[in-house]
Amino acid sequence: MSAWATGQRWVRVRLVTVGIVLVVLLASLVARAWRLQIKESKKYRELAEDQYLKEVELPSRRGRILDRHGVELAASAEVESLWVNPAEINALGHGEEIVRAFHEVLHIDLPTLRKALRTHRHFVWVKRRLSPEEAAAVRGVQRRGVYFTKEPRRWYPNRALAGPVLGWAGLDGVGLEGLELHYDKQLRGARAEIQGLRDALGREVFSEGLETPGHGGYDLVTTIDKFIQYRLERALEAGVERNHAKAGVAVVLDPKSGEILAMAAVPTVNPNDPSLQPGQAVRNRAVTDPFEPGSTMKTFSISAAIEAGLVKPEEHWYCENGKYQIGPATIHDAEKIGDVTTTQVLAESSNICTAKIARRSGRERVHNLLRRFGFGAATGIDLPGERGGVLRPVERWGEVELATVAFGQGITATPLQVARGYATIANGGTLFRPRVVSRVVDDKGHVVTEFPPEGHRVLAPEVAATMRQMLFAVIQPGGTGEKLAIPGYRAGGKTGTAQKVDPATRRYSTDKWASSFVGFAPLDDPRLVIFVMVDEPSGTHYGSMVAGPVWRETMEAALHYLHVKPSEPAAVATMPPSTSGSAPAIEEEGVVSVSEEEVVTPGAVEVPDFTGLSLGEAVEMAQRAHLALEIAGSGRVVNQSPGPGRARASSRCHLQLSPPG
Repeated sequence: MSAWATGQRWVRVRLVTVGIVLVVLLASLVARAWRLQIKESKKYRELAEDQYLKEVELPSRRGRILDRHGVELAASAEVESLWVNPAEINALGHGEEIVRAFHEVLHIDLPTLRKALRTHRHFVWVKRRLSPEEAAAVRGVQRRGVYFTKEPRRWYPNRALAGPVLGWAGLDGVGLEGLELHYDKQLRGARAEIQGLRDALGREVFSEGLETPGHGGYDLVTTIDKFIQYRLERALEAGVERNHAKAGVAVVLDPKSGEILAMAAVPTVNPNDPSLQPGQAVRNRAVTDPFEPGSTMKTFSISAAIEAGLVKPEEHWYCENGKYQIGPATIHDAEKIGDVTTTQVLAESSNICTAKIARRSGRERVHNLLRRFGFGAATGIDLPGERGGVLRPVERWGEVELATVAFGQGITATPLQVARGYATIANGGTLFRPRVVSRVVDDKGHVVTEFPPEGHRVLAPEVAATMRQMLFAVIQPGGTGEKLAIPGYRAGGKTGTAQKVDPATRRYSTDKWASSFVGFAPLDDPRLVIFVMVDEPSGTHYGSMVAGPVWRETMEAALHYLHVKPSEPAAVATMPPSTSGSAPAIEEEGVVSVSEEEVVTPGAVEVPDFTGLSLGEAVEMAQRAHLALEIAGSGRVVNQSPGPGRARASSRCHLQLSPPG
């Protein structure tokens, strides 16, 4: 083959090779383009948007928390928050001037401020949720690079009222405790998002359009009654202080629905600034702190025997004069008790005869009844942190364990569980799930979610009626709670005085007690069940003397407030005095009446000068003067009729209230 032919062949080979390479390269480019533009386009579009789109979250209005009458317990208000653009400030060169100005008006230390402005970022918070005074002071020294933005701030207008129940929300509007935590999703709502463009340095170009709509949080309408809550807290605080106790807890229930009308704990917490409270105060003790309830459990032990027909209320028992041997254990009564009826066993609170009654019932029957009443399991209340207490398996009950559980030792329960058990007896045998929120509503008042009562029967009505009559004997002469009778109202209840276990020795302490009282009224148609426990009182430790007065004062005030008519004429004479401080301000508009039945009306009365007083101060002054009031508006008294001076005993004084300013 000639040299020319050979050269021609290699040229063709090179051309084909180059062509093949070009085809392969072109195919690769097409494949790559197809993968980027079609197959993975969504992925790369999102990556690009992350670089040049800025998402701005607009916090939604957090829903309110209201009492059962619509009074605000928690609300939100728009306040100023301060932020800076350090990159802009540094470019203009007035960083040190701003640092010193903020130091003077906001009292933030200089090193912290200098560190915040030393960065090259375009957004740094200086202080969020400024007070009006702080915002005004900052505006007086405002420079370029210093900006304000509106943020919602959570506030609690009644300060510490119902603090452990309400809980609180953090700076970012997220619920951290109590109802604020449990219903955080409903209260928070959906945040709106606005997308805007930003440049290569991350600086915002504009923020408009491309909005993702949000909606404000829903309101919670609770079952709490502000007035009853206030009276319960004041009485409990006074009881804890009076007995130099470690703590106190109390619950008010509507036995016909399981609704919580009030729930209090001492020490308490102010949700406006929970950091000021000691760590132990943030607990809602009514649901988080099980304790050995002591003699309040005797009601349930005896109920088991009454239900089975093994014991009659009038049957006689011998209580061994205060000392009785069961197996290796010796059981004592607080007083020497001899021959008594079953009703007197409960009224005089005999450990010995309660143990005898429980032995006749048998451990399975007692254990079964306690389980039916919900002991040993959480109630399911709509509050966080609830504990169920301890009810040991019946297989682990010996003769001694049966006796001790029967009178309230060797078992633990929360205050709420004990209150719910007595509410079941009060309402005729239906065990309700307790609730704090009755419904969730939107900003127009439309119901989003409603929570009707949930209950099921656990005790026959006739057995419950028998137990109510036996509990009535506790507050009669000869009963452990005889000094707690409310004039004009028949009531039933039970004292509890339980030794606490010493954590160091793991034995029952000789000087640490949990003193309690739980009861309901009126006896024939109970409207309220109130449980009170005072933890580790100093001096006397009997439930009737420590917790009983708190129960009596709260029950009497609440019955008058609810206009529950007394069954005996003697009760119309007085309206219970306030324990301390003034009554809570009733914030809703309208007319609030103090019934004429609730005041003494002998002869003429002296009408005080109410002008300038708050509603609480006016009500207290009217109580002292035995004067009936009719009140309109809210705030402070601006007008009254009749004026100060003598008036007929049957006169009603009309007060017109108006907000200050």
